[in-house]
Amino acid sequence: MQLSFMTWVCPDWDLSQILTGAIRYGYESVEPRAETDQQKHGVEIESTKKERAGIKAAFEDAGIVMSCIATSRRYAIADAKERAESVEITKRFIELADDLGCHHLRVFGGGTPEGMEFSDAKKYVGESLRAAAEAAEGTEVYLCIETHDAYCLADDLMEVVRMADHKNVAVCWDIMHPVTHGMSMEEAFEHVKDHTRHCHIHDGKLKDEGGGAELCLTGEGDIDHETAVKLLASIKFEGALSGEWIGWVPPEEILPQNAEVLRRYINEAEGV
Repeated sequence: MQLSFMTWVCPDWDLSQILTGAIRYGYESVEPRAETDQQKHGVEIESTKKERAGIKAAFEDAGIVMSCIATSRRYAIADAKERAESVEITKRFIELADDLGCHHLRVFGGGTPEGMEFSDAKKYVGESLRAAAEAAEGTEVYLCIETHDAYCLADDLMEVVRMADHKNVAVCWDIMHPVTHGMSMEEAFEHVKDHTRHCHIHDGKLKDEGGGAELCLTGEGDIDHETAVKLLASIKFEGALSGEWIGWVPPEEILPQNAEVLRRYINEAEGV
């Protein structure tokens, strides 16, 4: 298992600072957050071939893997033209990922539009995932749909993965979201274990009212990372545990603490 972090934790850092931080705090990989003007890493579909070559070389020179490109793509969209546009943008991200040697794109199902049946939304998501994934054939790029939005429950997520029925469609298992929606870690894992290629991690204390969780340091909340790591070790998971913290605490606070705790869990689970 690799340790990774999404660049939301350090939006003010440029690519050099991001890679230096990964090395300093003991991370093997980094997940750039794309489709936002608040990031300075340059990992965007608008980048030129020359810029892409420079980004790829920078990662290779640092010995850091690009674990995933986190996009904003979603597909539960009522308007057919807008939905098709999202698929086309996804295809451009597949090309970007392939150019950069990155094997994973994070995508969303999205929230269910008002007036749309959930069953219809799932159909749109499944069809869109398949259409986009066809552009990844012949590459090592996987579309990893996240347990998020209307698809926080792992069984709902897997329904659209099965609908897509494409080898380049996989899962980004955000280990918190199924738990905040009442699913145990073990139950969620049983649903996603055969398709998970990337994970998002962040700890939190479950709220008594309204659902959700209040973020806290890794290992200090109700999201059982130790169990999640043991479950992933049981299938010899070789992907990344990528920390996602948006506008929370400074990277200098969470990155070393998270790495220390998760490294201990990984070593114990893998018998190191």
